[in-house]
Amino acid sequence: MTQNIEAQGLLILIVPPSLEESLVDALLQQAEISGFTSSKVNGHGTVRGDAATLSIVEQVTGRQQRVQFMMHANIVDLKNLVSSLKSTFRSTDIHYILMPILEC
Repeated sequence: MTQNIEAQGLLILIVPPSLEESLVDALLQQAEISGFTSSKVNGHGTVRGDAATLSIVEQVTGRQQRVQFMMHANIVDLKNLVSSLKSTFRSTDIHYILMPILEC
């Protein structure tokens, strides 16, 4: 039996709390995704290896507050979404991971 199912992917976005509302608004406008989840998370480490960009509190505690968004959809649609977000949120501290889904 052959299934003609488009490849699905999982997109994870990790953003500073200051971008949360703007990103929620942007994601809600995307017809290609049916929904997404968000949660408060902590980032550990430095920003691109530069500890000077961390606040004193972040340097002492070893963590930064972040918001994580997760969504799954067709991989092609997710790649297009990433391109759009890169353009819209240029020069912001957004980290993303896009990976294939074997089953969902």
